[in-house]
Amino acid sequence: MASDMILRDAATLGSINFFLWLISLPLGKTWPVDFIWSCWPPLMCATIIVRSGSSNQNGDCHRMLIVCTLTAIWGYRLTHNFVSRGGVGHEDWRYTNMRAQFGSHFWWISLFSVFLGQTAFLFGACLSLYGALENALPVGMSDAAGSIVCACAILLEMAADIQLDWHQAARREKRTEEVILRTGLWAWSRHPNYMGELMFWWGLWIFGAPVAPRWVVCGPLGITFLFTCISVKLVEDRQLANKGDLYRAYQREVPSPLLLLPPSVCRWFGAAARGASGSAKGSAKSGASKR
Repeated sequence: MASDMILRDAATLGSINFFLWLISLPLGKTWPVDFIWSCWPPLMCATIIVRSGSSNQNGDCHRMLIVCTLTAIWGYRLTHNFVSRGGVGHEDWRYTNMRAQFGSHFWWISLFSVFLGQTAFLFGACLSLYGALENALPVGMSDAAGSIVCACAILLEMAADIQLDWHQAARREKRTEEVILRTGLWAWSRHPNYMGELMFWWGLWIFGAPVAPRWVVCGPLGITFLFTCISVKLVEDRQLANKGDLYRAYQREVPSPLLLLPPSVCRWFGAAARGASGSAKGSAKSGASKR
């Protein structure tokens, strides 16, 4: 992992996002930035392989094939979801809210908060690709583990997305009155698609862990922070604002925002939480009557 190559690739990604920001200004929408998430990792795979080949520092070809295939499938799924759900020409609600919040200043704030901000998180996560693709060691246990984690992550994201699409279609066609999807994977986790995304980036890190510097772990850690502390909160705040008590009931029914927990375990946690809440209310009433 040559530092000059890393800096050059980071500058390239930053330049691309800066160009996308310039495009977004006349469009009045930030949707072009969403393509970079699915397109940059496969492009970075190709760049690293070509560059390592020209410098006679090739990694193991079997590992290269596995990593590139998994990354390409992951990128295709994300791009397909974005396009099929009307992402082209449509601004994500998070950016629309930011546009309303910052008003006339959003045009320049978006450069840092949307475009360059995503550059930092995405490039940090992609640091794992250097170790994975430049690793010349024979394929071993870490590769098997990385393959399993990445493959399971992609399948988890695909299954969660399909179930969500079916539910939304059923609502549009009046085939269900359920406002909230609470079956399938969504009975195990409130955000199983996010869990799959985290698993994918940790899986890539596992591929290169035997040879990559320890600080590379900051990549998947950054993505974990992004989803657990920012993305989940933004989505759940919106759901609570739109669905109120219905979503609060779902939060009690499925207490895990990310980790997949069997419904029986979720029910146990829910009953324990309700019991604790009831005891607290009872104690408060008892204390009030004594006063």
